[in-house]
Amino acid sequence: MLKRVVSPLPPPPTRLIVPTVDVSHNRATIEIQRGCTRGCRFCQAGIVLRPVRERPVEDVLEAIEAILRQTGFDEVGLLSLSSSDYSDIGSLVAAIDERFGDAHVSISLPALRADSFSVGLAETIARGRHTGFTFAPEAATERMRGVINKPISTEQMLDVAREVFERGWRTIKLYFMIGLPGEQIEDVRAIADLARAVREVGRKVHGRKAQVNVSVNTFVPKPHTPLQWAKLEPEESIREKQALLGRELRRQGLKLSTSDPEESMLEAVLARGDRRLGAVVQRAWELGARFDAWGEQRNLSAWWQAFAEIGLDPGFYAQRERPPDEIFPWEVVNAGVRKRFLRQETERSQRGETLVDCREQCHGCGILTTCGENWSEDWCCPEPVSQRET
Repeated sequence: MLKRVVSPLPPPPTRLIVPTVDVSHNRATIEIQRGCTRGCRFCQAGIVLRPVRERPVEDVLEAIEAILRQTGFDEVGLLSLSSSDYSDIGSLVAAIDERFGDAHVSISLPALRADSFSVGLAETIARGRHTGFTFAPEAATERMRGVINKPISTEQMLDVAREVFERGWRTIKLYFMIGLPGEQIEDVRAIADLARAVREVGRKVHGRKAQVNVSVNTFVPKPHTPLQWAKLEPEESIREKQALLGRELRRQGLKLSTSDPEESMLEAVLARGDRRLGAVVQRAWELGARFDAWGEQRNLSAWWQAFAEIGLDPGFYAQRERPPDEIFPWEVVNAGVRKRFLRQETERSQRGETLVDCREQCHGCGILTTCGENWSEDWCCPEPVSQRET
């Protein structure tokens, strides 16, 4: 089953459901771009949403105007996997500021890169409301960033943090993962080192008012990614790493949040399971599992009981290194990216080799030849890196 590619993107929805009570993320959203060219090896969306397609600036502006008129929302989120990679982002931000600057409309730009350009964009959008700034380095050592193909140096990270603090922000949030393939305890300790270094940069500007919030999630391997062959790290190892970070970050101006290893286990099982899990899902529901993403509703014991009754081992799905030639149950869906390319990326990951952005050079992932007839000329891959890989 081959995926279909919608191109060009149709106008965004503007007649949205408006809640009658206050909810999280109580705002309108507009997808300005679909797909990503960064090639982070853990990211499923970056693979399955290829190729990149962008909505024109005027379509976005018209959608904002319609949403404000029809819903009464006073905040609009401009969504994409990497908002600052939108080719007309500068023009879009300037046009939004010009057209809606006097209407007291809040605009958010999530998924920004850690660079000065992104800081400037955020400042323009913020209009003085410097509540917090978020970066996602994912790994704290350059070695591990090579593993996941997210090459940003620690020096660059600190330079951008300095610029953020100097422009008025007092809080920076950092997203990291632990349990990545090849991770050593030194890589985990480096998370605390980087967080403390960012805090010190902030203290030079704001003193003790500088705050660094660190969110550390467990890496869960996902289908259709170069890391789909990897295993989930055992719970006891993850808890040891979380405890280390808890000790290292128990200081003023630092706040740590982590994910529940049991939840990560269930996520990993459901992410890479096969049709036999249907019986487990039904039995867990019969045992009372509901709304598992909500802490007050979570009932993991129901899931583990369901696995036991059906006779399936969660570790088989989550904590097993997959051989290179294993046929996966999700291969019935063709995401347009060749499995051979994903495996080549796995091997590059093991060597710590990175690839440049797809906007700079095509790496022959297969999306152009597999799905190319399904989209128009709004996206064109650059020259391939070699004929062998295309």
